[in-house]
Amino acid sequence: MKNNLLNEGYSDKNKLLFESGYKDFIFTQKKRYIDIGFCSGANLLGHNLSFQDKILKNYIKKKISNFSSPNLHAQHLSNNLKKILNNFSKFIFCNSGSEANLKALRIARAITNKNKVVTATGSWHGSVDQFLFKSDTKLKNVKLSDGLSEQERKNLIYIPYDDIILTKKILDKNKKKISCVFIEPVQGCLPNIKIKSYLKFLSNYCKKNNIIFVFDEMITGIRSNMSTAQKFFNINTDISTFGKAFANGMPIGFIGISEKIEKKIKSKKLSIYFGGTFSGNSFTTYFAKNYLDFLKKNKNKVFKYLNGISNEFEKKINKFCIKEDLDVKVYRYFSMLRVVYSSKNIHDRISRDFFEKEKINKIIEFKRFLKKKGIYYPNNGIIFFSYSSSRKNINYVMNTFKIGLKKFFS
Repeated sequence: MKNNLLNEGYSDKNKLLFESGYKDFIFTQKKRYIDIGFCSGANLLGHNLSFQDKILKNYIKKKISNFSSPNLHAQHLSNNLKKILNNFSKFIFCNSGSEANLKALRIARAITNKNKVVTATGSWHGSVDQFLFKSDTKLKNVKLSDGLSEQERKNLIYIPYDDIILTKKILDKNKKKISCVFIEPVQGCLPNIKIKSYLKFLSNYCKKNNIIFVFDEMITGIRSNMSTAQKFFNINTDISTFGKAFANGMPIGFIGISEKIEKKIKSKKLSIYFGGTFSGNSFTTYFAKNYLDFLKKNKNKVFKYLNGISNEFEKKINKFCIKEDLDVKVYRYFSMLRVVYSSKNIHDRISRDFFEKEKINKIIEFKRFLKKKGIYYPNNGIIFFSYSSSRKNINYVMNTFKIGLKKFFS
């Protein structure tokens, strides 16, 4: 088939185009794969389950249509969100996580009238021009795309994730110009659960210096036992962005703002544009509302199972790597995992990349090995399990990982 797409992943060299999925399998025309990515973590329960069929059938039966106008289904979903995310005063629906981060940034700049934005090394905030950079070892901005302006590069300041001393030094130097600090509290590049002291420091610093504190919880939102990372770490933010697993694979993004932010928007009489044709569209919001109802009813068994199999993967692979003296370690936050190809003291994306750079070819070969064995290891390297991940397939994945890791990293 001729390729007419320029989107990433659709090059003529890539022959792996998925067409369907069921439970923890995804299918191409010729082969099935065990999924350990689940739509970049968005698909919490699995592919094409019976409860999803029921929601879609009811959507058609009730003759619900899609609207670019305000609709009742968006209002119903917001009421559900309020029960889960009760520390937020209002919500703003968006089309995607990237759009939610773009508009969250717009809110922060409107309120503070400042342009400098701080983010932590390793944080990923989507396809947003203001964030399409990465940091080098000297915390200098390196662009990830052409078409970005020099002003966007200058307005972005990197702080080293999990390094309080250097972070404070950078913030002190720029604090009068900073509109907000934007961070993924737990990052897909290194899901380190021992990060509370750093996040507490940032929260306290922002409060003291009147800087808006923003959590990007695209991944951690609701995956954290149907709650959030901020609840887990007992940290409240001014603004947070969410998406992904809040709709089990349907495209969604939204922003939660605190009462303090809502009052500032009103008192300053700010006119901030939040529009978008499919923001809060009835199809996604109807599906998400009913999916969240299902998840709430089954909360205990869903998250017990998810956390159980994820913990088992982490413990057994790490135990195997220690026994075989492999320079590999698994990191985990709830049901988000990552294999880091170094057992050294890794604390952020930069140090991870430093220790992995000499093993790039081995990592590529390992991923090819998994693919040949019928396991789809996502390109971003973040492993997610779903409620549909069967014990049989989890055991197969663990055993195959052990064989591959020993083969390529002994």
